Order: sequence, then structure tokens, then C-alpha cells
Amino acid sequence: MKNVMGTAFIVAEFRAEENQEAIPLYTDNVVKIWLNEETKKIAANIAQNSPAAKEMIKLRTKYFDDVLSNQILGGCKQVVILGSGLDTRAARMNGEKVIYFEIDDRATLELKESTLKANKVTANVRYIPGDYVKNGLIALLKQNEFDFDRPTYFLWEGNTTLLAKKDVISVLEQIRDNVKSFRLSFDYMSEQVILRTTGYQDINDYIDKYESMYAPWITGFDKIATLADELNLKLIENFSTADLHAQYRPRRSLESNLFKFYFVCTLENVVGGVSQEI
Repeated sequence: MKNVMGTAFIVAEFRAEENQEAIPLYTDNVVKIWLNEETKKIAANIAQNSPAAKEMIKLRTKYFDDVLSNQILGGCKQVVILGSGLDTRAARMNGEKVIYFEIDDRATLELKESTLKANKVTANVRYIPGDYVKNGLIALLKQNEFDFDRPTYFLWEGNTTLLAKKDVISVLEQIRDNVKSFRLSFDYMSEQVILRTTGYQDINDYIDKYESMYAPWITGFDKIATLADELNLKLIENFSTADLHAQYRPRRSLESNLFKFYFVCTLENVVGGVSQEI
């Protein structure tokens, strides 16, 4: 864990916990290969300090799994995961001839690849070590035999809040300007959370605690449809995690007001005024 971002293990522990539910939102039998007593202890400590984080990660995992599954069923054969961490979708959602491209730091990807091989877990994936902001997303893809003319699904999970807004927009523009046909899903915080203007003190306390342990949240969006329009992209779906919670966990109460301000969305490109469905 010294050379790999610790949050990747924490997120993996949170995802893995869903497997123990009587009726799990999703099943991830791969993630356990990276987990041990040390990661369990660290994740339990984090969950005590930030209980909402665990459930929000599970909800977004379910949503992104469903969107990806629908894309693959619809014929999509090319998937890009930005900041992939210990994502397991290339191993557990590997439809026929579907190829994954995963971008993250070298240490994370080397650990991931070696552990998958050691456990005889197969995945049709090309690992791309690099920083998709500093090195340029398109440059990284070009160096790794990515087909820009092929319909593609981009998954951008757990990243945008920690990036500068100009970098988030730049990534969206790069994809829009270079990939012929795509859909893109990502999660984001409301700007009200970043500015501490939600009116909920428990949210401000949560952010203070999170930022003292990790990194500051610097970017949020309040009008994702407006952003999509400005970028000439079509907004397909936009849900708060409170919406997802009501859909997926109808018999459970919300753990935090933060769920109302944390969102998942899916966009697609528009060419000549016509959306390009995969």
C-alpha cells in the first residue's frame, strides 16, 4: 500500500462489503484478491469517520455497472476507465470481444496486473500508466492502439471532485473532439457542497473531516445540463445518490443529507445536431 494510492484499497473494501448483503446491489467476486486484514481495518476506521462515503460508493457502483452492462449489450466493444484504481469491471463484465483501456498511475496498474495474473483472473485490458490530465488523455490513448472511430463507453468514477474545473472540462472536450461515437458516465458533487452553501452543517462537518484525511474537494457542478449544452453534448441521465438510494434501497433511510448533493450522470456526443447512440 506504500506505493499505491491508499484510497483505492478503501474504495475496494467498501465495494466488497456489498457481497455480504442478502440481496446485493451487485456482485464483485474479484475485488477480494487485493484485500486483507490491514485494508479491512483501515476501511473500518474510515467508515466510522465518514459513514456516508461507503453507501455512496456502493450506489454509484451499481449505477455504473448497469450503464456499462447496457452499453455492452447494445454492442459497445471499447471501454475506457479513467483513474481506474482497483476497478474490477474488465474482469467481471467482459463481454465477447470487449476491450478495456485503464488509465492510472504505474504503481497501481502494476499491482493490479500482477495480482490478477497470480489469481488466474482474466481480463481483456490494456493498462495505460500516466496522468490523463498532465500527459493528455488523447495522447495516452493514441500510444495504446485505441480506435477513435469505434463506439466507446468512458467511465470516469471518483475523480472530478478532486480536479480543477478547467481540467474536468478539458477532458470532456478532448473526448468530444476526438472520439467519433461515445457515451460517458461520471460522478460529481454539487457546487453548493464545495462552497459550503447547502445549509446543512452536517455536510460541512463531513467535508472538513474528509479533507483533513485526504485531499480538498475543489470542483462541483450545479447545472450539469447547462454544461452539457455548452459542450454540445447530450445529457442522457442525471441522478442524485438520494434518487439512487430511493430506487435501490427503498426500505432504508438516508444516512446523510450529502446524498442529495452527490450525483451520477451519463452524457453522449452530438454530431450535426444528432445524438450518437452506441
